[in-house]
Amino acid sequence: MASLPLNLYLQNRGYIKFVSPSTDCWRGYRGQWEVVDNKLYLTGLTAYIAEDITADINYLFPGQNKVFADWFTGEIRIPKGELLDYVHKGFSSLYSNDLFLVFENGILTKQYEIDNSERFLERLKQREQEEKERPAKVAKKKTHDRVLNFIVISVFVLVFLGVCLVVFYLIC
Repeated sequence: MASLPLNLYLQNRGYIKFVSPSTDCWRGYRGQWEVVDNKLYLTGLTAYIAEDITADINYLFPGQNKVFADWFTGEIRIPKGELLDYVHKGFSSLYSNDLFLVFENGILTKQYEIDNSERFLERLKQREQEEKERPAKVAKKKTHDRVLNFIVISVFVLVFLGVCLVVFYLIC
């Protein structure tokens, strides 16, 4: 699942903060979700409340093992199929298909699936274009750096000459 339906609940209760146990879980928790009778339920939680201390669903919802997510309105994206393009960080990796579930106050109102083959081809074309443009960008940056260095050195020389002239006039 490439969505965070629990985030709104946590934001509305600003005092709840989790810690990141590692770079593969920057938000500090993992939720398990189910859709039953067109309703979204949180059915499990592993949350990191301190470096080596975890909590489960009872930490947020005491005495419950299945919670109706009535706070959630929005889309949930579920990547499906073959991994086409891996992107390290976030939910930017691209799979052959994406299933979207649309919820309003936790109730499923719509679902649809998209084929990502065209999007994948667009990413490949964009990367090719960036590779073609890279030498020109590197050359432009080098030129910019040279000009900047020239200006800095020129200012330094002018200041030094000015100080020398002031000292010369003070001595004479």
